[in-house]
Amino acid sequence: MRAFAGGLVVKFFALFRIVVYRLPPRSALDRVYRRAALSSPIDFNRQETVNQLWADHEAQEAYLSPACLAFYDEVANLPQSKGIDCNGKHIADVGCGTGHLLLSVRKAYRPLSMTGLDFSETAIEIARTNVPEATFLCHDIYDSSKEHRFDILFCTETLEHLLFPDRALRNLLPLLNRPGIAVITVPDGRKDTFRGHINFWSPESWEVFVREVCQPSEVETGLLKYGSNFAIIRLT
Repeated sequence: MRAFAGGLVVKFFALFRIVVYRLPPRSALDRVYRRAALSSPIDFNRQETVNQLWADHEAQEAYLSPACLAFYDEVANLPQSKGIDCNGKHIADVGCGTGHLLLSVRKAYRPLSMTGLDFSETAIEIARTNVPEATFLCHDIYDSSKEHRFDILFCTETLEHLLFPDRALRNLLPLLNRPGIAVITVPDGRKDTFRGHINFWSPESWEVFVREVCQPSEVETGLLKYGSNFAIIRLT
């Protein structure tokens, strides 16, 4: 009965060209945030807390929803949609979590190599099981060393968790061979309500941020179907 009434409401507002959206349930991350009685987003983003999150099978399963996996597919295919050939390239995912974006990369391309980097040892252990053909390394995004180099670099839904996102972004670019491509995404700050995030960029402020940090590189920004800001940074 409730579902039927809800359908009538949607149809009624549709007559006036008003679209009605159902609010999604609280995310797995929100539940973890409350359960751990965290006092601030800084606490949520500590290495210990992130390890606990990925060790929580219920939270992990809820986070890796069909919508999340479809988002990874969209991100993986973004370079191809912009005329960027990722076949035969060394590809990295910084902030790789459990490796699911690299699974999408593997579906879309024939990379020469795949590498995942993350500061969570727990996530890295899971990722090695999920994508055994890839190399996974524990990595601090604030580390400015240039030990590893890649042709294509992804960094998806990571910078919003950081106190110093500008420093992190500057450290990503030296990881690229020239010419090289960085594909960065963050949630749209106008819609993002997760209290574990530190930074909230609108599409406009995101473009300003990326262009300022990455100058004089060529930068393209926009919005993805699944509601995140993206930036494609080309080093020539």
